[in-house]
Amino acid sequence: MLVLSQENIAAGSIEGVVTSFVQSKGYGFINGDDGERYFVHVNEVQGDQRLVTGQRVTFEPTPSPKGSKAKRVVPDLGPIPIYVEPDSFIWSKGGPPRGMEAVLITGTGWGKANDPNEARQILINEARKFGANAVLNVTMDKWTEGQLLSNYCSTMHRYSGEFAVVKVVSTSSDPEVIAQAEQEMQALTDWWNNRHVRPENPWVQSAGETHPIEPAKVKLLLGSIFSRAWTFLKFLGLSVLNPVSYTHLTLPTIYSV
Repeated sequence: MLVLSQENIAAGSIEGVVTSFVQSKGYGFINGDDGERYFVHVNEVQGDQRLVTGQRVTFEPTPSPKGSKAKRVVPDLGPIPIYVEPDSFIWSKGGPPRGMEAVLITGTGWGKANDPNEARQILINEARKFGANAVLNVTMDKWTEGQLLSNYCSTMHRYSGEFAVVKVVSTSSDPEVIAQAEQEMQALTDWWNNRHVRPENPWVQSAGETHPIEPAKVKLLLGSIFSRAWTFLKFLGLSVLNPVSYTHLTLPTIYSV
């Protein structure tokens, strides 16, 4: 491992931060503390160190016909920030938990069921289909639905939220750990840029799109209209259909609290 010394650092060198570095191609860019942007090639990196995004370096600024270049680049051996996968799926009524960041928003959606736990699990499953490991800005709606031609009512729960890829913000000085974190972020970027087929679920919307009316809503709306029309006709004495007794089918009414 390289140790910073006067032999490593050339006269006139300045410091800066690596803003990007493509390991497979061996080049990237450094933002110097002087406000300039410098191209850097792996051949200019001193010792056996690998450059990673966010790492501080010391280098010799050199002009060239194509722009400023960084030569004799000496990486800082101090810990640098990296992104690490969280231990479990993230469910949050707001943004990412403290110490975490949302690096990608893949869509939005909702899950609905009588049981709130089932509705929550439906939304989590949909988020995973979209490559997410978190649902952020979660909201919950609750209402009572009636069954067509029945006195039975049930309380419905619907959770809505944003599908996100969330990472834990950490630091490391281990080149292997840093390289692994860089590879994972690059793989995520490649997946997002190269995705072709989205999960076939017409009831999940991506950012900027709107929901169509779900079948259950259409059924409920028609049932409500039919029920009110039937009641109105009975009130006027205009019903031509023989009333049917549903006494043996009547279930306890469930009210939302």
